[in-house]
Amino acid sequence: MSKVAIIYDSATHNTEIMANAIADGMKAEGIDVRISHVHEARIKDLEGIDGLVLGSGTYHHEIMPALEVFMEQAKNANLKGKVGGAFCSYGWSPEVVDLITNRLKGYGMGTVDGLLIHEKPDEAGLEKCRQFGIKIAQKVKG
Repeated sequence: MSKVAIIYDSATHNTEIMANAIADGMKAEGIDVRISHVHEARIKDLEGIDGLVLGSGTYHHEIMPALEVFMEQAKNANLKGKVGGAFCSYGWSPEVVDLITNRLKGYGMGTVDGLLIHEKPDEAGLEKCRQFGIKIAQKVKG
């Protein structure tokens, strides 16, 4: 069974809500999903995964600081050739998805187009999250 780690940081719980809906989409496709808040995540959580999905709110037009630290540590993990994805709940500036995606590409990962939701996802936003999870799952499964 393919394994994907979803690691997120969320100040308002909006990104957490997105992470859970993304995981639902992946699970519907038969993926073993490990979901963690960045404060609970460890680099060893990346061992044996087939995909890594990172989520962040926006912090002064940047990635949330704790996720930034985790991403810096993750550059030493063996992620080359694995599937990567990024998602963001944002209020004013949506550039975080591109920042995360570019970092994942720098690790040698094949990425999918990121997902942006303005503030708290409504039912339509949750469906976009589930579809994003399905898209990642299908890429992981090849």
